[in-house]
Amino acid sequence: MSIRPGLATRIVTDIDVIKERVVVKGSTVYEVEEPTIILAQTDPPILKSMLHKEVIVTYLVNAVRYGFTAELVEFIDYRLDSGQVKALVMRRTGQEKPYSIRMSYRVGPTGQSNIFTSVFANKVDIVDISLGGTKFAYGMPFLLEPDDIAQIGLEIDGKVHTLEAHILRTWQEDLEDAGDDLWFASAEFVNMEGTTTGPTLLRKIRSIERESRQKETSPI
Repeated sequence: MSIRPGLATRIVTDIDVIKERVVVKGSTVYEVEEPTIILAQTDPPILKSMLHKEVIVTYLVNAVRYGFTAELVEFIDYRLDSGQVKALVMRRTGQEKPYSIRMSYRVGPTGQSNIFTSVFANKVDIVDISLGGTKFAYGMPFLLEPDDIAQIGLEIDGKVHTLEAHILRTWQEDLEDAGDDLWFASAEFVNMEGTTTGPTLLRKIRSIERESRQKETSPI
C-alpha cells in the first residue's frame, strides 16, 4: 500500500552507526501528489538546516514498517480546516521497501539484568528490547490495541524513565505452563530524542549483550 493522506509516519532524519543512534520524529501525511508529499512539521521540529537533505519517511502497513528516501525541499504554511499549520514538503527519491528503525540487537533481559517495564503503571514482562522498541507479555488488567500510544515506565538500575510507545500489534498465546492465557504486544518507542533514556538504555543493552556472550562461551 502506498503512502496516503492521514497516515501516521516516522521520519528518520539522522543515523549514526558508530554511536548506534537513530533520530526519528513523528508526523502525519497531509497531501500526496507524487513525487511530492506534504507532511506535518514534527515535534520537536525538523530544523531549516535539514533543507535539501535526504531523510527516510517510514510508515506502518499491517504491523510491517515500510520506508522510502525523500528530499526535504521546502518549509511551508499549510491550511487545514482547523487553521494554518507548519508543514514539510518532501520529494520522493526512492521506492518503498520494508524498513527497520531498530539500530541495536534485540536482547532478552533476565531476572538479573535490572531492567523492568510497566505500561500504564501495570508491570509487564519484557520479552525483548532494543533502542527502537520492545516486545512484552502481560495479563489483562488493561487493554491494548494496535496504534494506541501507551505510557511506558522503563526502570533501569533503579531509575524509572517515563516515555511513550506506539503499539504496533497485540496477540494472545495459550501457554500450557503459564496457567492463564498471556497477551503479547510489540511497541516502538516515541520521541526519545533529547532525553537521557536513549543513552541509558543503550548502555544496558550492551551490558545484557556482554552477559549473554559470556554465558555462551563459559564452560558448562
